[in-house]
Amino acid sequence: MDRPWWCATRAPLVLAAVVACALTGCANVTISTVSHAGDTDGVTAKTIRIGALASTSGFASSSFAPVVTGARAYFEQLNAAGGVDGRKIVFSPVIDDGTSPSGDTSAAQQLVQDKVFAVVGVGTPFFTGSSILRAQSVPTFGLQLNTNAQWAGPTMFGAGGSYVDSSAPQPQVAYVAQHTGSRRAAVLAYNVAQSSEGCVSIISALAKFHVDTPIVDISIPYGAASLDADVTRMQQNGVDFVATCMDSTGNIKLSQTLQQHGMGTVTQYWLDGYDQQTLRNNQAAMDGAYFLLQQTPFEMTKLGRGVYPGIDAFNAALKKYAPRGTRPSSPALAGWVSADLFTQGLRDVGPNVTRSSLVAAINKLTSYTADGAIPPVDWTTAHTGITPTDCSSFVRAHGDGFVPVFGTTSSVYVCFDQKAPPATTVTTLPIQPGVPGR
Repeated sequence: MDRPWWCATRAPLVLAAVVACALTGCANVTISTVSHAGDTDGVTAKTIRIGALASTSGFASSSFAPVVTGARAYFEQLNAAGGVDGRKIVFSPVIDDGTSPSGDTSAAQQLVQDKVFAVVGVGTPFFTGSSILRAQSVPTFGLQLNTNAQWAGPTMFGAGGSYVDSSAPQPQVAYVAQHTGSRRAAVLAYNVAQSSEGCVSIISALAKFHVDTPIVDISIPYGAASLDADVTRMQQNGVDFVATCMDSTGNIKLSQTLQQHGMGTVTQYWLDGYDQQTLRNNQAAMDGAYFLLQQTPFEMTKLGRGVYPGIDAFNAALKKYAPRGTRPSSPALAGWVSADLFTQGLRDVGPNVTRSSLVAAINKLTSYTADGAIPPVDWTTAHTGITPTDCSSFVRAHGDGFVPVFGTTSSVYVCFDQKAPPATTVTTLPIQPGVPGR
């Protein structure tokens, strides 16, 4: 697949951090390494001690703390079932970087000094500690929302792949435009890189598949008080489809502005907002909007129980082990998938656990799906590049819930050829081997 499964929400998740950095200035961070490294650090006859590193406080905590919640729920369930080969997982320490570059560096140093076997549950916009963990060969798992360089190397495992190519044309957006009978598109993004650059693939895909796009505004100030000017231009140019790389707050404002201008029937394609609480609070604005996902929709537990066991297990574990009121979210799923990938490696290694054997075992996996929670990841290539086939799922907001769309009776996923030549119609591929489904 060409990008991690959470890439549909990649820009919005890090946007607050980026904006804060731009406004306040990020301090230069001096990265020092810690000399200790050990292939069996944290391993005893009965336990394996691992740590986590996440922004559980600070301005980005709501977007990143759920990564730890998902990983912890997985390990509590695993330990309740006896652990792996008689060993329980000790999930400690979990270090908060405070949504700070210097805090992240210090957290990574502390985890190495504490001799954890691995770090499972990275969730931060400032992964400045990555070089420390990589230099000490600490297997590291988490939410890949940073640079490819920070996740480079065979010991670094983003939950759905460690390499992101945000410039590759995204045929999914043209696919939705064509399936909804749309003819003229608009593309909106904020004037910060993680938002505007996130729309590069959308703009190029609409051009590649000959969707007329008269309105492109990727310089909207973050937190803009009004989107009236953009919507007026859309109205003047007959726009009937809008793709947005803004966060859910901006998307909701856009939808409300469209409605105020009598354009409430325009098809909307959002890359942020797949969240039940957000929908419940903004049902009128979100109704009918389409969302691109790189995961199995959480709703499939009710709609197809047993078809996607990983999503079923994730939903069940959150209800049982997470704090009361915790709702399924893509960051929490990233933590869950990270924990599952780590555990898969342990099971493949057997009782003689070392870091090097764990890394080698995972890097042999060619079709990892977390038991149907995500599209297949080929870990023989997922550190360094993309594959030509990308399988995605789609949901549409309807009433107070999300409804999966465009899938078939065999799978909720739709597969695309990333290398397809320019055309007037987006063609899809047959469901590929290993893609979750019936």
